[in-house]
Amino acid sequence: MFLKKFCFLFLPLVMLFNVCLFAAGTCGAFAEKKKKNDYKAWKDCGVVVYTTQQETSVLSVIDPVKMKVVGEIADVGEENHNVFTSYDGRYVYVSAGKDIIKIEIKKKFKATVIKRNQIISEEEMAHIHLAHIALTLDGKKLYIADGKDNVYVVDAETLETITTINIPVGLDDVVTSIRDALDEMWEDEDSNPHGLALHPGGRYVYVPNAWSGSVSIIDTYTDEIRKTVNLNATDSTQQGHGTTPVALGFSIDGHYCFVSCAVPGYVCILNTADPSNPTIENTVSVGLSPIQVPANPTNKYFIAPCQTSSLLNNDTTSENGVPDPVFSNTVWVSWVNDNIDTALDLVEALLNALHAAEPSETNDDQDDACFVVEIDDNYNHNGTAWEIIDSVVSGKGPHGVSYTPGGNFAFVTHAQEILKKESGMVAVIEETDEGEFEVTQEIPVGLFPNGIATKFGRNQNM
Repeated sequence: MFLKKFCFLFLPLVMLFNVCLFAAGTCGAFAEKKKKNDYKAWKDCGVVVYTTQQETSVLSVIDPVKMKVVGEIADVGEENHNVFTSYDGRYVYVSAGKDIIKIEIKKKFKATVIKRNQIISEEEMAHIHLAHIALTLDGKKLYIADGKDNVYVVDAETLETITTINIPVGLDDVVTSIRDALDEMWEDEDSNPHGLALHPGGRYVYVPNAWSGSVSIIDTYTDEIRKTVNLNATDSTQQGHGTTPVALGFSIDGHYCFVSCAVPGYVCILNTADPSNPTIENTVSVGLSPIQVPANPTNKYFIAPCQTSSLLNNDTTSENGVPDPVFSNTVWVSWVNDNIDTALDLVEALLNALHAAEPSETNDDQDDACFVVEIDDNYNHNGTAWEIIDSVVSGKGPHGVSYTPGGNFAFVTHAQEILKKESGMVAVIEETDEGEFEVTQEIPVGLFPNGIATKFGRNQNM
């Protein structure tokens, strides 16, 4: 009884949810160790991992104790891109093409599609597919990015659209130059909202706008945009901290937001201690095309999977690596022009992963890397914040990340493995020694794995 009162009186909302959930006996403490006997509480809780298969109509279900696929959820729909597990562990939500899918978890490895709704009409936007999903802490509303210029607010029970939030910031000048080089049909007002996530405080949804180089903050109380933060330079006299922001994640305490900027390969750190008014804190160079970047549950680091990092030798330090931040937009455009083949290769790979639901052949013969980045100075307390702790060459096209509840294991989807026309892979990364990370398991899954989520774990969308 005392513990319940403590939860309600003294802890912030997101911590209240987790602590009270565990105290109620749903999951208990997670002792993640290598011996299976140490997993009893974890197994009893029903922790499983779900990953999309964008070239099929099913989700793969992974048992993280046995480290293998133990089942599939059928009839999800082709082009299933992103997956999100509800906080109470009862439902799984999937974006698939123009549809949002609701799945009920029946048993640990059994689940069934119970509802679907087409959010985008064929007539209005024939070439647009739904991107990422975020769920409010009360489980009542979904926020879904459409990859063009809208975020849909959807009733999580009925899957009906409540309202549509337009994000009209439009193309920046870097993306305009890429559009012209690729002869794409993007419209000037397109912002391309993609890998959105809910701030741990619960009130604000942060939306990375890939084509505008910005992050918009939506107030879930009003469903209006509270603020938009430009990461790139808005004119040639300003400094830029990244462009093409495709996804983002938060530190566990909610003090920081990590925004993956695919070109040329930065993670921009926002200070979100005041979540309604974030400011740029720092910028970290990682590999080309970082994608999903949730924090490890220990809050010591995050893993940035860099989908096309092999195009620049998986390196951030050599003359062939990602250029150091910070640049003006004029320099961004010059970099793109000076590295046009690389820039176009990585953008085409990015487009295929984000929208086309098919792999790219730009780097199919080389493995890419995941970069482990310290959060603030939380890892070794040596006074150096936001440094790269380690890098792991993990496979072809690392994209999505989710962590088991205690944080010992990271599951990373590798979309480009499908180029062998066999099976996509999920790599399991763990810290094998202090500051040293390795791929300790490789799990074959379905065709073109992309989104991934762990029930009761730490996922990109939270």
